[in-house]
Parts: sequence; C-alpha cells; structure tokens
Amino acid sequence: MNQPHSLELRSSDAPREEWLRAGVLSGFLATFAMSIVLLIAYWLASSIGSASGNVLQRWSWALVHNPVAEQTANRVVLAIGANLLMGLVLALLYARVFEPILHGPGWWRGMQFSLLPWLLSLIIFLPLMGGGLFGMDIGAGILPIVGNLVLHLIYGAVLGAAYAVPAHDWLDDTDVDRAHAAAAERGAAVGVVIGLPVGFLLGWWFAPAVMGLAGQPETAIGLAFIGAAIGLAVGSFAGMSRQGPTAAEPLAR
Repeated sequence: MNQPHSLELRSSDAPREEWLRAGVLSGFLATFAMSIVLLIAYWLASSIGSASGNVLQRWSWALVHNPVAEQTANRVVLAIGANLLMGLVLALLYARVFEPILHGPGWWRGMQFSLLPWLLSLIIFLPLMGGGLFGMDIGAGILPIVGNLVLHLIYGAVLGAAYAVPAHDWLDDTDVDRAHAAAAERGAAVGVVIGLPVGFLLGWWFAPAVMGLAGQPETAIGLAFIGAAIGLAVGSFAGMSRQGPTAAEPLAR
C-alpha cells in the first residue's frame, strides 16, 4: 500500500523534490506582489510629500527625491530586470536552503527569511546607490528602514505562503520524482543560458526606442536579466513536462 502524501515524506532539514519549480513560481508571485506595493507606496509618497510641510510630508518628499530614486528612474529597465532576477534568486535560496530549517506555517517561514534580504538592502544596496547606511543619507528619517521592512515582509509572506501550497500534494520519494526534479534543473539551466544572451541582444537592439528611460548598456543588461529570469521559469517547467513516464511510473492510473 502506498504511503499517504504528507509532510513527513521528507526529512525536516531537506528540501522537497520539486523545490526548483515551486521556488520559481513562488518567486514570481512574491516579486510581483512586492512590486505592486512599492508602486503604491511611491504614489502615496509623491501625493503627500512636500519639501516645506510637516515632518511626515518632508520625509515622504525625500523618499521620492533622492539619489536612489533618481538612479532607478534613469535605469528603469535595468532596475526592473535586476529586481525580477534577484526576486527569483532569493526565492530559490529560500526553497533550497532556508525553508527546510525554518519553523512555522509557510507565510511565517517566508517572513523570517525576508529579514536577511532586508538587512542586505540596508547595509549593501542603499549605500551602493548613494542612500547611505540604513538609508540615512536619503533624509527621510526612519521611513527607508520601516518601508524596506514592510516591503520585504510582504515579499516573504507571499513567497512562503505560495511555496507551501503544493506541500500538501508532494510525491513519494521515488526514482520518478528524482528524475522529474533533475529534468527541471536541467531545463532551468538551459533556459538561463539561452535567455541571458537573447535578452541582452534584444535589449541592445530595442534600446534606441527607450533612450528616454535608459541608455543602451543599461537596457541591454536589464533585458538580459529579464531574459534569464524568464528562461529560468520556462526552462524549469519545460524540463518537467518533457520528462515523460519512466519504467517505474505507470502510464495510467
């Protein structure tokens, strides 16, 4: 008799067999959710911000008018591509390394993990972009710290919740499942290898049409990131779908 599907089919510190495919899908959803909230926050800060208003208004104005925002606006294609690719990389890191060792429901595991990229954003990304350590050079008080925290917690909650959804339908640890997982990994690798140069070439070709948003190198690199992310997702799912039934897997149920 087959063992019932349950969370007990893997050890507590081992990733699930389908971690790559589930991680890619969860990463897309989490990055999309985080981007939507970021756009809403940017619109809100633009609406209420004032250089001569009260403290909150001045802080909100500074969130929109600072070196980080200006550099992002000048390299919008690159920023979109980097954000998408980084969202997927973090999702795969969560699925492969952190999710198995964290505790609690999926959304809570994801929120715990999100504290890592939040700290990296404050101590590495913001200083590199001219915002200073913890965003203190932006002139927006604690808003960069709190805003970054909220954005990353939303990313982590969506990531963890989405990744946990298929957990109730895991397959048994069989040769068939391992073959499917290996096929997904091969497909993802091929997708990245193809998507990266194709995206770069398309970006270089279409750059003159978006010169008002970004220069040719930034556009090419940005679309290369987007191409790599799309290739990773498509390759992963294509690899799984091309892995037909094996000798150990029945053709019909």
